Amino acid sequence: MRNIRVLLADDHEIFRNGLCTLIENEPDMEVVGEASNGEQVIGMVKELDPDVLIMDIRMPKMNGIDSAKLLLDKNPDLRILIFSLYDNVEYVVQALNMGAKGYLLKDTSNKIFLDAIRAVDKDQFYYIGDVSNSVINYYRNQGQVEVESKSTSAVAENLSKKEREIIQLVKEGKNSKEIADALGNSVRTIDAHRYNIIKKFAARSMDEVISIIDKLKQ
Repeated sequence: MRNIRVLLADDHEIFRNGLCTLIENEPDMEVVGEASNGEQVIGMVKELDPDVLIMDIRMPKMNGIDSAKLLLDKNPDLRILIFSLYDNVEYVVQALNMGAKGYLLKDTSNKIFLDAIRAVDKDQFYYIGDVSNSVINYYRNQGQVEVESKSTSAVAENLSKKEREIIQLVKEGKNSKEIADALGNSVRTIDAHRYNIIKKFAARSMDEVISIIDKLKQ
């Protein structure tokens, strides 16, 4: 089994040290590098090619959002997990729109943090708790995402053809790039569809969506 190669970007050394210890104690993970500012992380991603980049938003020289945008423009397959003190809805929505796979608050539990790394490594979204609620409420107010209040069976019945195709391809083990190639869309378009599907089912990940749908078929 390969190790998940993690790059940490945070300007607080003590905090980074704690994360390093936590990650290195996991048998399927390793920390391949640490960055202390937004400019430094750009060069380190190119040099180290991590599986998952864990990044704070407020950092010296260049903030996490701007760094992430530059990185994803060059490498749309990079999997970024934002780990921040702030649940400000603008930060959360910016992170989602620019292509981050997840957004966690720094008061989250160790288990959730490690679960998020594994989910993001599998090309899954991971937004939970107050962060998920912030995103849902924002899009509800903007009228950009239909937030279902129906039963899960009704949600499943009303999935579009594209959403059904994406769910099936995820079930077959395809990542966003492979799905985008198969359906003739961009990676970010597929990611947007995946995120919308997750929110329709009020789930945490596509794996949970698939589990819900499988149970409905029983």
